[in-house]
Amino acid sequence: MKKVELLSPAGGFEELVAAVKAGADSVYVGAKEFSARAYAKNFSEDELRKAIDFCHERGKKIYLAINTLIYNDEMPKALKLVEFANKEGIDAVIVQDLGLLFIILKEFPGMPVHASTQMTVHNCAQVKFLENLGVKRVILSRELSIDEIKNIRQQSSIELEVFVHGALCVSYSGQCLFSSILFKRSGNRGQCAQVCRLYYKLLDKEKKEIDEGFLLSPKDICLLENIDTLIKAGVESFKIEGRLKDQYYVYTVTSIYRKYIDMYYEKGKITIDSADRQKLLLVFNRGNFCSGYLENAGIDRIIFKSAPNNTGLFIGKFYFKNGKLFLQTSYNLSNGDVISFRNKNFEEILLEINNNIAKEDDKIFEVKVDFERKKRLKEFSEGQVFIVRSKEHEKEIEKELKLEKKFRKVDFKIWIEKGKRIKALAMSDGFVVEEEGEVVQQAKEKEVTSEAVISSFSKLGGTVFEMGNFDAHIEDGCFVKVSELNRLRKLLIEKLSQKIISSYKKELNQDIEISRYLGDCYVRSFDRNHRFSFMVDSIWQLEKLKKWCELRNLSDYEIYVPYNIIFDVKIDDNMVVYLDRITHDEDLKRVEVEKIKEKGIKKVLVRNLGQYEIFKHHFEIYFDFSLNTTNSASLRFLEQLNCKRICLSVELSKTRIAEIYTSARKSEIEIIIFGKIPLMINRLKFFEKGEYLQDRKGELLKLIKTQSEKNEILNPAFLYIDDKDVMADVLRFDFTGATKNEMEKALEGYFDAKKIFLKITKGYYLS
Repeated sequence: MKKVELLSPAGGFEELVAAVKAGADSVYVGAKEFSARAYAKNFSEDELRKAIDFCHERGKKIYLAINTLIYNDEMPKALKLVEFANKEGIDAVIVQDLGLLFIILKEFPGMPVHASTQMTVHNCAQVKFLENLGVKRVILSRELSIDEIKNIRQQSSIELEVFVHGALCVSYSGQCLFSSILFKRSGNRGQCAQVCRLYYKLLDKEKKEIDEGFLLSPKDICLLENIDTLIKAGVESFKIEGRLKDQYYVYTVTSIYRKYIDMYYEKGKITIDSADRQKLLLVFNRGNFCSGYLENAGIDRIIFKSAPNNTGLFIGKFYFKNGKLFLQTSYNLSNGDVISFRNKNFEEILLEINNNIAKEDDKIFEVKVDFERKKRLKEFSEGQVFIVRSKEHEKEIEKELKLEKKFRKVDFKIWIEKGKRIKALAMSDGFVVEEEGEVVQQAKEKEVTSEAVISSFSKLGGTVFEMGNFDAHIEDGCFVKVSELNRLRKLLIEKLSQKIISSYKKELNQDIEISRYLGDCYVRSFDRNHRFSFMVDSIWQLEKLKKWCELRNLSDYEIYVPYNIIFDVKIDDNMVVYLDRITHDEDLKRVEVEKIKEKGIKKVLVRNLGQYEIFKHHFEIYFDFSLNTTNSASLRFLEQLNCKRICLSVELSKTRIAEIYTSARKSEIEIIIFGKIPLMINRLKFFEKGEYLQDRKGELLKLIKTQSEKNEILNPAFLYIDDKDVMADVLRFDFTGATKNEMEKALEGYFDAKKIFLKITKGYYLS
């Protein structure tokens, strides 16, 4: 029975060593560029080569995350990185960008590609599409329940990877623009500013406060107790999040998951030791753990609104007596530990232990703190104490990391005969190397024994090998120097290691004609005769828009209409139906393709590749911005799917839009020129509790309930691009969440050149 893979993060080489020594089957790393964790240490080319060799020598796999969106001018560099990693023997690349995926599958046949969680893979049809494309593995969205994972497994044979531990994004990965739009730090480019971890207020329709706190900050997930369920569901890989975490976190989490995965395969069940759970809490958690969306998902189970940072492990309480600060705990504190005092509102004061505690009795310590801390702590009430860093725990891990770990067994065969050279073989996991030694002499005094040869060849310290079988053929009366045996052993092990490492290397002379993908050889001229599209979210918006277009005699336009209203309105030829950007299998089951056709709809706005699979044989296909088209290779890929129109990413400047526009061959290029950009979409129903989120600057972020009851958060400012020379065929007005007054102002502002009198932003357009 093939075991599930345990896949651990490595932000740097120290963390990689920790992961491997802790028992990871595989590790995933990022290079200095094109990594979704741009602020991790990451690996240079030389470091990456060293990391690949380190893993392969120890029988471990290593995956390279190139999981960001890529611009045209960056594509050659990204492909050079892919080529380098492929030559060095990388076991797979993890990819988000459709253009990069397209080129790799075409130009690097046989190179395993994993679809990143940034691709937002969340339904069966998406998985099937990627499987048919040639993708080896999909890293599923974290928003899937166990039943949804089982359903995907039953309907596909592609490898499935799920996150089992670590930070949980509140938005579907790959669809979050929060950090990007507000701070120009794109999560799709590895630069997330973690805006979701900030403080917000929840307001009702009348803009009265009904809640406050870190309302978008999820707890970390811990699926230790779900190991058996996930294995039975058919998941191939368990992924630990944490390329920004240190070696102590990586070692602790990896070793604990290793322990219980092995326990399941040995005993058929797991029984979790409370000490292990405490270690996981100690190294990092946010308000304890949750099981994410795997089961019983909901705001109150997932969000920890009291604090966004590491909570640590609860160890006791503090109080004041006679003006002195006391800590009541049974935890054995030591110098170097960092503890956190928290009040009932979970506000925090940190203190490093450094000869500043004195034991009163078994569980009471007097704590000496500076005047400022003491003054603030006296204002606290219901004081709790957590340990957020344990020096003893770190020392234990450092001790473990210094221990020599063996990863492969090596078998030896040796022939020692008088007058002949010593012949020796070393064999490990199918790899065989041979070496010859000196000519064997007749023994004058002490002849060599099998015990002496075994003793010499058993000295495998400092290597990844441990002794397996030993087969010695020794003729009587032979003399061999111990130094010669040691030399032979050393040479064999060096050759064996090199042979193992070299077996992964590839001799490639890649000559990629990149212009085929970026369209350098095809430059389309700009047609300033723009057409228009309008997205509405309700019947009243549709009726108002149609009336406005009639009054203006506007004829060459299309209206994107939500699926949930098309059966209640009269259908025109210029209507295009759309679903949510996120459509789980249960959402797609409710979509009746034949009824859409009977209604007279001929065009569909596709917002994920699962929708494409369902609609491609029935309707004219338009692709939306949610497919994150940021380069001409992505455009080329989508054009091959016979789409009429492609709406580009909202994370593009005027120059980058022009680059893609001029390379289009078959499809119309659309950009959004008006609308409140959705900052994120999630499966939590915030709209049931309030109407707006208010940030620390007082800005109001509107909460939107989508057709399938997902939750979108809209930017407080309207994107508004009034440049009449924007290089696109179709310009879209997105009225999602807009009022009647806002619609009027937008239309009059653009078509009548009036001042718009709305809070506006140009987004990335002028950057």
